[in-house]
Amino acid sequence: MPSPNRDVLASAQVVGQRVAGLAKNDPIVASAVDLLVSMIVGIGTRLNTADEAVDEDFNGYRFDPSRRLSLTALEQAVIRSWVVSGEALALLVVIEGGFAVHLLNPEQLDRSKNEDLGNGDRIISGVELDAYDRVRAYWLQPQAPDDPFMRVTQAQRFDARDVIHIFEREFPGQVRGISPLTAVLPAVNTASIATDAGLKKLQVAALFTAFLTTPDGSDMFGGDARPSLEPGALIRLNPGEDVRSAQGGDAGDLPAFLKLIYHQCAAAIGCTYEDLTGDLSGVNYSSYRAGALTARRKAEARRKVLLIDGLLVPVFERWRAIEQLKGRAIAGDPAKWIEPTWPEIDRQKEANADIALVNAGLKSRKEVIEGRGRDFSAVNAEIEADTFRPASASTKPEQKEADAP
Repeated sequence: MPSPNRDVLASAQVVGQRVAGLAKNDPIVASAVDLLVSMIVGIGTRLNTADEAVDEDFNGYRFDPSRRLSLTALEQAVIRSWVVSGEALALLVVIEGGFAVHLLNPEQLDRSKNEDLGNGDRIISGVELDAYDRVRAYWLQPQAPDDPFMRVTQAQRFDARDVIHIFEREFPGQVRGISPLTAVLPAVNTASIATDAGLKKLQVAALFTAFLTTPDGSDMFGGDARPSLEPGALIRLNPGEDVRSAQGGDAGDLPAFLKLIYHQCAAAIGCTYEDLTGDLSGVNYSSYRAGALTARRKAEARRKVLLIDGLLVPVFERWRAIEQLKGRAIAGDPAKWIEPTWPEIDRQKEANADIALVNAGLKSRKEVIEGRGRDFSAVNAEIEADTFRPASASTKPEQKEADAP
């Protein structure tokens, strides 16, 4: 009986290796990886609480053990790992008294570790579950498989609370992830074959092949084994002699075929064809905006599930707990986040739409400002410090109605 979980467990590693290779050698796959990372991460998602000092400390903290990666760089590394391998793996550790997020190679989660522990508990591909499919622990290899100094050792058990394991859950019982570019690989392979065939056709067309015939089969070149045809030459043929060139067959409309293939790739990725290929020919404002809005909804859903809930929330909760143990007073309210804004397709139209919604009382200035990736308090402070005061900042809609005759 077909099992999606069994299929993922059997093929995820090979798929990840293929995507990693193509991301360095195929322009469309490289574009797809960068596009998914930029759509989900953007300029980074930031903490936004009532305590500005907490926000500043968390957003500016260097979470990797080397203290080099910013929060945005950490987000990019995690999402890139998910795009290529289908998973992102990290350990929450304390190093020299400081909290750190140690990113791991997803293949350090031991795929060979499978065991029935009894009473419904079991280990599947390195993930330890109880009878209710709650994750209890992860079995991790100390070194990555591509480590040049790797030694074959036993996997070690780590409590699930100390591990971040991010992947897209597509069906019940799934314990490991697979690259979101899986559906793209067959299409990319077809495009590669078609491109190679088109290149061969161009190479053959660049060669000039001629067949020389005479009525009696005699040699019209007088024994010259390699006769040549010089550019602009005029050659007189004897009666009955003929020269015919070889013509290759028609390979069809290759650009149109590749465009069809890349449309399929964009649909599988969840982005627009224009963003994937950079080809803006034949696009207008309405069609591009419709496609971009659909792609943005998909990216925002993935950002919420993978980046915010999967990475930032557990990292913030652990960071906050450690800070509280150090004696710092931090409220235990659920964290809120400022997500990056999207590039504006038509800035004037979108600004006018926001102004109309604010004036109608259907949207707040705070919602508009944070929707553009800015902090509401910071923007208000900047407006207060500015000598120019926009009318929308000094007069509220209800005040305008009250002042109207």
